[in-house]
Amino acid sequence: MARSLCNFCLFALNTCICSAVTSINNKVKVIILQHPSEEKVTKNTAKLLNLCLADCQIIKGESNNDFAQLRALPVSSTVLLYPNEQAINLDNNDALNTLLPITHLIVIDGTWKKAYKILQLSSLLQRFQTVSFANLPKNRYTIRKAPRADSLSTLEAVAHSLQLIEQLNPAPLYNLLDELIQKQTHHMPAHVKARYL
Repeated sequence: MARSLCNFCLFALNTCICSAVTSINNKVKVIILQHPSEEKVTKNTAKLLNLCLADCQIIKGESNNDFAQLRALPVSSTVLLYPNEQAINLDNNDALNTLLPITHLIVIDGTWKKAYKILQLSSLLQRFQTVSFANLPKNRYTIRKAPRADSLSTLEAVAHSLQLIEQLNPAPLYNLLDELIQKQTHHMPAHVKARYL
């Protein structure tokens, strides 16, 4: 029997997070390239961004054919959040000033392995300057384990990016993430919950 879902947040009714959703008027448009395997992951945070950010779009796929919309983006003011050797650190003010104005932020939503695959299959992404951070904020997303120490959830990465680029207050996004964690762990068996606490 299928679980009843909230019509707005699309989580199960017993894990509905609508009470913590706050509308945020971001100036930089966020474009999330979501690997198809992430869509049905209950702990995926991209949909949380879509609930809060006024200007946010999720595009599902893994290659140029799926991401044709990227062709229309302005190359000079669009950046891709990805930590490669060419990336400019957003937390370096001098470096950030060379990028401004930034109008579009592209983020890949998937495991490191899947994100790398999307990058390899999507030559359209090579057109854009990559950005990253020299110093990462503390990972708050304890209920989804990551193999790398420099891992952030998609929500955390976007929240930190927008804070650095446009001084957007990340608190409402972090509050929503905290609500998701609280709702998800509340219904876990004690032995499962112990792994994350």
